[in-house]
Formats: sequence, C-alpha cells, structure tokens
Amino acid sequence: MKTIWNVSLCALITLSGISSCNQSTVVSEAINPSGARISQAQDNLPTVQQIRQSFDLGYDTTTIVPKMDVFKTEVRNVWTGTASIPVQIYYPNNKKNLPIIYYMHGGAFVWSPGIDMHISRLLCNRTESVVVSIDYRLAPEHPFPATVNECFAVWNWVDQQAENLHGNRKKVILVGDSGGGNYLGAILYKQKSNKLKPLACVYVNPAPDLRPTAPGIAPYELMRSWYLNNANPNDPLASPLLTPSFKHYPQSLILVSEIDGLKAQGVMLADKLKNAGVDTQLFELKGLDHLGFYWCNTNPIAKPAIDKVVSYINTVKTKKD
Repeated sequence: MKTIWNVSLCALITLSGISSCNQSTVVSEAINPSGARISQAQDNLPTVQQIRQSFDLGYDTTTIVPKMDVFKTEVRNVWTGTASIPVQIYYPNNKKNLPIIYYMHGGAFVWSPGIDMHISRLLCNRTESVVVSIDYRLAPEHPFPATVNECFAVWNWVDQQAENLHGNRKKVILVGDSGGGNYLGAILYKQKSNKLKPLACVYVNPAPDLRPTAPGIAPYELMRSWYLNNANPNDPLASPLLTPSFKHYPQSLILVSEIDGLKAQGVMLADKLKNAGVDTQLFELKGLDHLGFYWCNTNPIAKPAIDKVVSYINTVKTKKD
C-alpha cells in the first residue's frame, strides 16, 4: 500500500523560512495560486529540485536589505577526507586574535541560501569577529552522516587555522540556525574527546530531534526522510537532543520562536543543558514563527533575534583567555 502524504506548498516553504501561511502569502500564491492543500501519493511528491526552487523564491521575496560591506572576504576549499568543501570567510578589519564565528546555515537539510550570506556579513561587522560559513553538501544527494562529517572536519580546520585566519582558537563560537542547529549539536556530540573547546554556542530555531514523533517534525517528513535515508533517528549524531550527557558543554544561547512548531525542541535542549549545569540562556521571540529566510537574509522581521545574538556574542567574547 502506498503511503499518503499531506503536503502544502505553503508548508514546503515553511520548512526553510517563511513559517506560516500568513507570513508566506506572496510566495505561496506565486507557486500555488489556489493555496489548496495537496494530498498526493508518495510517487507524486515534489522533487527536491521543485522544493529548492520554492525555497529560492521565498528567499528572494523576503530579501529586502542589501548585503553589508565587510573589510574582506575570501573563499577557501577545505578537504574533509572525502570531499573539498567551500567555506566563505569574512574579516571585519585587519586586526589579529579576533573571535571566530563558525556558522552552519539552515535549509531543511536540502537547500542552501548560497555561500555569501547577509547574516554572515552582519555578524562579522557587529561582533568584530571573523566569520567562517560552510557551504556543506545537501541531502538527498549526500544523506546523513555526510554533512555532519563535513561540518566536523571544517570545525577542526578552523581550530587548526585560527591564527592564519586572524582569529583566536580559544574564542570560537559555533552558530547554527534550524537544520544548522542540528548539525551544531551533532558535531559537539561527535567530538567526545573534548579536544575542541568552543567558547560558546548559539542555536537559532534548532531542530535537534529527528525522531518521527518529535515535536514539530511532522511537516518536515519528506526532508527528514531524504536526509536520514533510513538511518536510525535515535543516533545522537542525527538527533543530538538524545546525547547521553551534556556535562562540560559550552555556554549556550538558544532562540525559539513563540509560534514555531519546533519551539518545544529548543526548550527541551535548553532544559537538558541547564540540568547538566551548563550556563544556558533561552530567549523566546514573541509573536514570531520559524525565522528561516528572515534570519539568513537579515530581514527586519528577524531584528529581535539578530540583536539578541549580537549582544550575546559581544558579551561572551570579552571572556579572558
């Protein structure tokens, strides 16, 4: 018997950015003028190319702020052991010993906003930090655990190259939004030796639990299945919320949005960190849904989140070596 899926184009856009039909009227009407909910057999589900096109449209529609100029940018390719992964590096000035922000973008595991992002430029300027943004490979072409391994390898590279990047390896701050928050948790779990010691972590609307019954995960089922590719969702590399112990994890800021379906996952992550004795701030964005596109293209809707993250990073980076 074929599995029947309930999918709306509005929901597909939700997965990577505009998170409610109210917020996504322009985009959803451009793709599906009737706004009707579609019930399809599995064989007739949207292709990943169609989903990426809808995400591209959503991103373009919500991009209203020009990219900030920064002192310098460059693209480097990092060999991970299996592939050469591009990273874009942003420099706020020519100073040395700067904090480093290692940024993992969202995109429902299947989409990328592109290597040169508004949010990376803004964080670079407003926190006076070097920003390293990874352009990891995507599912379904590269399913779990490929991206986790790539994000982990680039983190090691950042640690080894910190001085060459004009940065301070003792002041590396990990930032991940949405699916990138999942990768952030996964690479923390992966480095069980604690050899890498980030100064702090920032999770924006994270999705740290990919079990099929996890709060808020149902609308993501198609992307979740592409990403996991039959892997065990109980593996902490896939669902880092299931990490056995959060003891010795770095201080963390977790941003959740009041009407985001994934809010409960972020709250549970914050609770686990706090219960393990980790200095953790949970910040709820009132009246907002999943930030997605708004976050990565620094749309004014995301301003409360951006201001909070900037303030947090500017506070923790003052910690002495």
